[in-house]
Amino acid sequence: CTCVLLVYLIPMIYEVIVIGAGVEGSATGYYLTSRGTKNVLMLEQFDALHTRGSSHGGSRITRKAYDQPYFVKMMEEAFRLWSEIEQQSGKKLYHKTGILVFGDNNVESYKTSLQANNIPHKIMTGSEANREYNQQLQLPDDYLCIFEEYGGILRATIAVAAMQELFVRNGGQLLDCHKVTGLIPGPVVTIETNKGSFRAKKVIVTVGAWTNKLLETTGLTLPLKIKRTEALYWSTSNPEAFSSSKFPTFIHKKLVGDSVEEFYGLPIHEYPGLLKAGYHSAPEISDPDERDASSCDSATSEIVTEFIQKHFKGVTKKPSIVEICMYTETVSCNCE
Repeated sequence: CTCVLLVYLIPMIYEVIVIGAGVEGSATGYYLTSRGTKNVLMLEQFDALHTRGSSHGGSRITRKAYDQPYFVKMMEEAFRLWSEIEQQSGKKLYHKTGILVFGDNNVESYKTSLQANNIPHKIMTGSEANREYNQQLQLPDDYLCIFEEYGGILRATIAVAAMQELFVRNGGQLLDCHKVTGLIPGPVVTIETNKGSFRAKKVIVTVGAWTNKLLETTGLTLPLKIKRTEALYWSTSNPEAFSSSKFPTFIHKKLVGDSVEEFYGLPIHEYPGLLKAGYHSAPEISDPDERDASSCDSATSEIVTEFIQKHFKGVTKKPSIVEICMYTETVSCNCE
């Protein structure tokens, strides 16, 4: 007689699937695998190091100077963790410049927060800051200025790449260009993508601006706001003075009407000869896939231009480069 052996292929069930491979997803995957979790899959809808979301670019501000004391405590741990990732990956991620926070009385909360956490800082008036940075600043004399020495630059894209590499080194699997099209809840969750289905005991969603589009299939909606912002890069007549070895990252806060106006910026680091600045109060958009639509254009460049011309010396009247980015806010207005 003839025996026929039938073999059924049983789809693999992952312990955890992380959806989204930006900075939060890559960190999630890395720390899961570094703590011993096996069979972890990370899915990314775009290329692994794409520029569509919130985690790309050559520079982001990092600091201990926050106006909320609990953020200062969190940043103490964050600096330690970034140092560990640098050591394990062999990549230089953090560049120390210090940070200068300046503006009206809204800056007082930074001083209170730093003092409560015993973080070293220096307090100056606008006129004193102008003397210290006499080639760069022209602040109003009565401004309150706070310098915090640990502020600096994080190399955003390289940081994401470092965590992805460590994740894979630890045994994780990263699949990019896999767009999730559906989530089917159950004891084992089924994740449908444009390239097939995957199953997992647990799913962690870290897709930022795409959160609610992804959760539509489950009937869930979270109270999130998607902000479209512009990072602008400016030529200066004195690039050496604005280099990252001589000028700090900065934040400006000031009450204008009924709202607090906030700008941020970084010294020359990412592009040769170009100072970076942006406006925190970005316009809201409804669909992250329409980020670059012409209807989303705002007056951000004009607002930042006015700020730059008023507070800095020798900066051109128009930005040389404009880049688009998104971030996601919760109800408390804390950003992802």
